[in-house]
Amino acid sequence: MTNKEKIISRFRAVKKLGYVKSHRRNNTGIGKTFEDYIGVVENNVDKPDLYGFEIKSHRELAQSYVTLFTKSPSFPKGANAYLKDKFGMPYDENSELKKLHTSMFANKPNRYAGKYAFQLVNNRSEKCIYVAVFSLRTKKVVDCSCGYTYDDLKQILMKKLKNLFYVTAETKKDKSNAEYFYFNKADIYEQPSFEKFLSLIDKGTIMYDIRIGSYQSGANYGKAHDHGSGFRIQEKNLSNLYSKHEVVE
Repeated sequence: MTNKEKIISRFRAVKKLGYVKSHRRNNTGIGKTFEDYIGVVENNVDKPDLYGFEIKSHRELAQSYVTLFTKSPSFPKGANAYLKDKFGMPYDENSELKKLHTSMFANKPNRYAGKYAFQLVNNRSEKCIYVAVFSLRTKKVVDCSCGYTYDDLKQILMKKLKNLFYVTAETKKDKSNAEYFYFNKADIYEQPSFEKFLSLIDKGTIMYDIRIGSYQSGANYGKAHDHGSGFRIQEKNLSNLYSKHEVVE
């Protein structure tokens, strides 16, 4: 039995269970619940989850962005802390500490805090993707020192997302507001292309999120805390990143 056949078999076993109660009471409940049933151990490593497949789950009617992968910038060292300290905004509950949460694309600048505009810059000659920061007042670049190398991005794309198992679930809630999932369909994506990844960046199809906060207690107080900065894409566009796609029901 191939790895693909193994994961399909495991998926269909979970599907046969019908509706199952969520193992968490928040948005991450769907992924946690499916992974528990299919046999994935929670981890944060840059490797696929099971049988060489990265597993992601979503609610049937959800149209939000899917996280491809999270990764801190390649350069410079301490980029997260630098960006947070230079461009972040103070926490409402603690003005001594800063956070930087914003989403950006390569095809157009955003607006942030009424002062800045963030935009990805895909420099093919330097083989880097930069996080460019502009002044809204002058329209000029005020910083373009942080970013990702092609090598780093290609490595994580081809390693973690070489094979993607994307699961869909119907949902319902009981009188206590507990959520239940019926994992009824899966899309299998194989053979991603880094050139396609770059093209989707250029078109504004892939979004980049910065989610940097500050530790508010303990030994790391004040230091940068990356809450999942990374690259995201809408579910309907996933097939544009891969050469092979099939549906399992």
